[in-house]
Amino acid sequence: MARRAGVSVATVSRVLNDAPGVRTDRRRAVRRAARELGFVPHAIARSLARGRTGTLGLIVADLTNPFYAETAKAIVDAARGRGYSVILCNTDNLPRLQAEQIEWLRRQRVDGLLLGSVHLRDPAVERLVNEGFPCVMFNRRLASGQGNWVVLDNVRGAEEATSHFLALGHRRIGFVAGPADFSTAAERLEGYRRALARAGAEPDPRLVRQGHFRSDLAYQAALDLLRADDRPTAILAGNDVTALAVLDAAADLGLRVPEDLALCGFDDTSLSRRREIALTTVAQQKDEMGRLAVGYLLEFIEDPERFRRHPVHHVLPPTLVIRRSCGALRVPMAEHSVRVLQGGAS
Repeated sequence: MARRAGVSVATVSRVLNDAPGVRTDRRRAVRRAARELGFVPHAIARSLARGRTGTLGLIVADLTNPFYAETAKAIVDAARGRGYSVILCNTDNLPRLQAEQIEWLRRQRVDGLLLGSVHLRDPAVERLVNEGFPCVMFNRRLASGQGNWVVLDNVRGAEEATSHFLALGHRRIGFVAGPADFSTAAERLEGYRRALARAGAEPDPRLVRQGHFRSDLAYQAALDLLRADDRPTAILAGNDVTALAVLDAAADLGLRVPEDLALCGFDDTSLSRRREIALTTVAQQKDEMGRLAVGYLLEFIEDPERFRRHPVHHVLPPTLVIRRSCGALRVPMAEHSVRVLQGGAS
């Protein structure tokens, strides 16, 4: 190729690796020669020469949960826009599987990791952070607060949802929670309790059930709550998947939503927006969360020392999206954090 282009081998190498310092006419000659010879750069060899592979690892908790599918799409789109490919792994919320996937992705020489399946105490992720390996957590974070993360203000989101029910006159408000070892679940439970305490309502532990963010377990938890003689008149679900399970349980018991039971979810996934469901929910900024996580990770890869000295802790504000399932379309709340959607459309 060097002979065909009339340049040195070193010049060919610089052009093929997009290095600066090559005259425009020589760069054109090399590219023309490459086209004429049908040359295709060897991606692996180029990446090894640069010390990078141009790939990121993405680990999510549960791809059957629309929140993770939608956030993963945002991450893949953002990474592709920056010239990176993404390898996706699913953990089913199993720490052992997550640890195996982290090690496997590192053996694939990914340039960095995006972690959406983190537990509050998570040795595999803590090791990554302590080693200084480029990684950014999203949606969940470690109990210690270590590392770099982009999360929602879950406490505030649950507070606003619970306060919404209180403003509608509900006093027996149930909560179907997620696993206590996820930061999302722990913070949403805290927000629920804070709103009740601020309103002077003593939190009743009998109104809280563990749904583990799983449809089958959330359904059983909802049945337990709704079969009680003093059942709740409103339920806050730990996420939208849980809320749909509560909806099924209510229907099986002959209860109507919202006439007999007000319901609110969390995440504002695509399912919640369907007109036949019209679920009131706390919205996460999924696209923004994905875009920010990718952006911070790529900055970390470029300048590891800065991120080790000054970790990024980015908290996104929630938005309460009011639809039909809560039983009312307007409440006196902060305008900036509430969207009212007529008829369940969004």
